[in-house]
Amino acid sequence: MTDRKTFLNEEEELRFVNGQLHTLVDVDRRVLNRRQTLAYMLFDGSRDFNIDGHKDLFLEGILQVSYGLQARYNVFAGVWDIADDFIVGALVEKTRTRWGKFIPWFAVGGIALGLASMLYWLLPVLFSPEHVNNFEYLPKFFTFAALDMLIEFFGNVRNVSIEGYLSTVTPYPSDRRRLLSISSYFHIIYSRLPDLVVEFMLDGIKHGLVKSAKYSTDQMINRLLIIMGPVTAILSGAVCLWYAGLARERVHQKIERPRLRDSMRTVFTNRPVLIYMISNALGSFGTGMSNNDYYRQVLNWTTFDFFSGIPSFFFQPLGFAYYNRLAARFSTRSLYMVGQVFAKTYYIPLFLYGMFFHDKKGAYFFQNPIAMLPAAALYEILYASFWGVRNVSIDEIRNECNDYLEWKCGYRNEATLAAAGAFLCKIPGRVNGVLTPLYKKWIGFDPTAYKEGRPQTLRAQKWIFAMSTLIPAFLVISSMVPMFWFNIDKPTRDKMYRELNERRAAAAERVKQEADAVTATEG
Repeated sequence: MTDRKTFLNEEEELRFVNGQLHTLVDVDRRVLNRRQTLAYMLFDGSRDFNIDGHKDLFLEGILQVSYGLQARYNVFAGVWDIADDFIVGALVEKTRTRWGKFIPWFAVGGIALGLASMLYWLLPVLFSPEHVNNFEYLPKFFTFAALDMLIEFFGNVRNVSIEGYLSTVTPYPSDRRRLLSISSYFHIIYSRLPDLVVEFMLDGIKHGLVKSAKYSTDQMINRLLIIMGPVTAILSGAVCLWYAGLARERVHQKIERPRLRDSMRTVFTNRPVLIYMISNALGSFGTGMSNNDYYRQVLNWTTFDFFSGIPSFFFQPLGFAYYNRLAARFSTRSLYMVGQVFAKTYYIPLFLYGMFFHDKKGAYFFQNPIAMLPAAALYEILYASFWGVRNVSIDEIRNECNDYLEWKCGYRNEATLAAAGAFLCKIPGRVNGVLTPLYKKWIGFDPTAYKEGRPQTLRAQKWIFAMSTLIPAFLVISSMVPMFWFNIDKPTRDKMYRELNERRAAAAERVKQEADAVTATEG
């Protein structure tokens, strides 16, 4: 009897919220209070509270795994990565618990991911210096590979469940967009803190501002990453576990557990879902080089993005603050396409500026931090202005796909959609993983140059610059072509949410009547 009463009490708030849906006129209500919003902000920011942006430096310069072993491992890891997507999707999709469908999984995935990541960053401590300095030492390589696969698996568990949870956190799209806008802006600031600490410390060590009588320069870099990596991993996992105790799913799931085959067929036969996943997969192609690689390896200035981004600080809130107003006028598809493409196209003139102009000493502009600073600052302003639109629309278009499935088919496949989307993205992602070490070898990239104070060759510098600017610009533009066939325009979106609210209101009323009947019978 106690368990039954507890169950009814826990459902009371959900029934009340959904029971009010019949009074809704224009899908603009708010059910997430301030405490719930603040908790989600901290949780969302902690998802990327790590120093993963420095994994290449760690793997190549500190743990020292050869490019050949990396390329061979990435072939095998790609197969595992694709297989575990379907495993995770099936497990999450079939879950039905008193806490919900997704909450138990992101609690388990978050803490397990934290523990595996902690061990990953501690790998150089687990082996002798002789073995760490041996690029081909197999026990070190196999330990790295095992931990990397665990990180991949538990990362999928956490991310698939969180993506699904986000579409159930509130039944109202405007309430969800409000939450995404606030939390995404906080995410930018909070999740960047570990990277900023590492970047400032790296620059301080490299330029002699941080010194130690006991440790050499490369030893200080080693200790920095070996300390910061585990600390951030454990903090991120702990916050994930803490939020699981506060989270609530507010959109009903069908009690019946769907068959995986039917779920996958539903996903791949719905046009907006398929179009979005194809676009997202095309956008996953890359070069394996980022702006941070360019700043560190060519400009020798790890904090360059921080200083070039200072003017953009005043523009960052714009997209977040005005997203709901923009969404009231434009389709999510339009906002998604503009947010993805607009700032990235600036990479093309940025590349031309850096490659075809020279300073007084004859060096290319892209080699000169002072020459690149104003050009990079302009890019950061453009990127920041559209960052809010881009960031919120990525989540919101995925949520619309989930709601579209419910609208057309009568049930939700959040986990399967997340797993299928991840699967399509993993193919180009793993191709990148196999090719990136080969790219680096082909351009003559020296993995220990930064740590040991040597510049990259001119050929390598040119390719690093091109692979972090020009090539990504064309890849992003090409990934938007399929979105012209995405068929959820603004009238369709508004009609979809009106009809979904009517259905949910009717379903909530039936649940309430059944619960009242049970209570009356027991009384």
